[in-house]
Amino acid sequence: MELYCGKICQDDLDKEVTLNGWCRYIRDHGGKIFVDLADRTGMCQLVFEGHLADNAKELGREYVLNISGTVRLRDKETVDEDNPTGRLEVLVKSLDIISKSETPPFEITDEKKKFLASEDIRLKYRYLDLRRKEMIDNIEFRDKVTKRARRFFWDNDFLELETPTLVKDTYETGARPFIVPSRTKKGMFFSLPQSPQIYKQLAMMSGLGKYFQVARAFRDEDQREDRQPEFTQLDFEVSFKDESYIMSLVEDLIKSIFNDVIGEKLKVPFKKMDYYEAMSKYGSDKPDIRYDYPIIDITDEIKDSDYNIINRVIQAGGSVKAVCFSAEYPNGKVNKDFMLSIIEIAKSNGLKGLTWLFVRDGKLNSIPESIAEAMSKSEEKILNKLKAQEGDIIIFGADMDEDLLLQAIGKARKIIGDKIGKFTEQFSFLWVIDFPLFELDKITGKLKPSHNPFTAPYDEDIKFLDSNPGKVRGRQFDLVLNGNEIGGGAVRINNREMQLKILDMIGIHEEDAMKNFGFLIEALSYGAPKDIGFAIGLDRFVMLLKGAQSIRDFILFPKTKSFESPIDGSPTIIENSRLSDDYNLEIRDKKD
Repeated sequence: MELYCGKICQDDLDKEVTLNGWCRYIRDHGGKIFVDLADRTGMCQLVFEGHLADNAKELGREYVLNISGTVRLRDKETVDEDNPTGRLEVLVKSLDIISKSETPPFEITDEKKKFLASEDIRLKYRYLDLRRKEMIDNIEFRDKVTKRARRFFWDNDFLELETPTLVKDTYETGARPFIVPSRTKKGMFFSLPQSPQIYKQLAMMSGLGKYFQVARAFRDEDQREDRQPEFTQLDFEVSFKDESYIMSLVEDLIKSIFNDVIGEKLKVPFKKMDYYEAMSKYGSDKPDIRYDYPIIDITDEIKDSDYNIINRVIQAGGSVKAVCFSAEYPNGKVNKDFMLSIIEIAKSNGLKGLTWLFVRDGKLNSIPESIAEAMSKSEEKILNKLKAQEGDIIIFGADMDEDLLLQAIGKARKIIGDKIGKFTEQFSFLWVIDFPLFELDKITGKLKPSHNPFTAPYDEDIKFLDSNPGKVRGRQFDLVLNGNEIGGGAVRINNREMQLKILDMIGIHEEDAMKNFGFLIEALSYGAPKDIGFAIGLDRFVMLLKGAQSIRDFILFPKTKSFESPIDGSPTIIENSRLSDDYNLEIRDKKD
């Protein structure tokens, strides 16, 4: 019978089996050749004796084999307790070398003590890296999460539908899209979807009621560590429901994934926090609440100090914010070099100055000492306001722009908290609700949507649209896991006039609105239901569930940090002649 290498068990003793796999390790023990044969399920030891041992001497690492043989027990001294098949081996009766392999550019191993090749090399030879058990486990884990999600939606009467991948360009509404030239309509273009947003709304207007999709999305964003230009969303939409329904649905979905895939019980409902509380208390709209460490205003407490840099900011109308971190550091020590790196991160986020202090013998201390000395007059007030204890670390910053100050302190809080935080739980979910419908672009002074321009305002806030748009809250909500946004949802606008008004407020006036979104706006004229949707970033979600650091470890063939594909060398140059003949396009230098 044909088996997987990692599935051989005690029930197979003395049976004839056939295995296929890759030669991982080869050991010559004089007259006997031992080979570890691997496939995606694990490894099994093969034994070659007699003339087959002579044949096996030509084997090399990663050769692909088909063998038949008899399952037997290993000698006691050779049992490998760390391997599920480690008590058994297969005495080979026939050998077929399916294909040979060059020496791999790196060792395919999951042994932590061994050197792991750089990520760039492993991405270039991704098909080799995916043979490692750790990577196989990641891909299988993602598959289990996706399967469970599909079953959940099917069980809840959702239709699995496919929205188009070649869509109309709607550049004004979000991140930069990828554009696709049309060969048959020269000079015209499609875009790749940044999300299925508009098309799933149309599905609800069609009366389909409940939709879900494991959807590919594409965004031509600037290079960022935690992003990929193409990614997968678990996307769904329902008609005639509200926020409480969709939040409960998402909680039940995640609860079922935890129960069936991870084997853990998850408490629901999740905590909720409105946007303004999250920003003022944690400096982030996706706060990590596994640890507390709130941001506290110490402007009044510090204003009498001799710290002139801070005093000048206060006198000019600025504020001072601080965070106090517990003296107990279960996840690592904090030293001067670490704190200096945090200060640089704060500077890179626009904060001109960030200072750190530590409490020793009941007093403020600093490196250099002059900082703490300059604050001696305010020392008692600061310690009391922050409820600082012996050994605690304090960071604080000052700025005229309170929003910038909160965000910079919030990022520093997250980095320090991840290193030394007293985690209350492994997985901390949080709903962030009541976002402002608009944000003010500080460069242009114009309004822009905080999420997207298809989000409905709260009914009671509509009266502020003309007089005070900054006061208008959108019916949108994000789901945060351990300080990472993993999903977002909103109630959609289902009224033509309201949709045109929101687009007009962000600078897309009716002529342009009809040019870009006329098909949606026209559909809103033919009876649109109340409509609410949500999307979970699948790549990031499975990464966080596994406790990993990189989404690239859960994508089959990911791009690098610079959004390049090492495995095939894309993106690549396309000759002008081909662009011209097929697409009526030409590449020119910027100077031309």
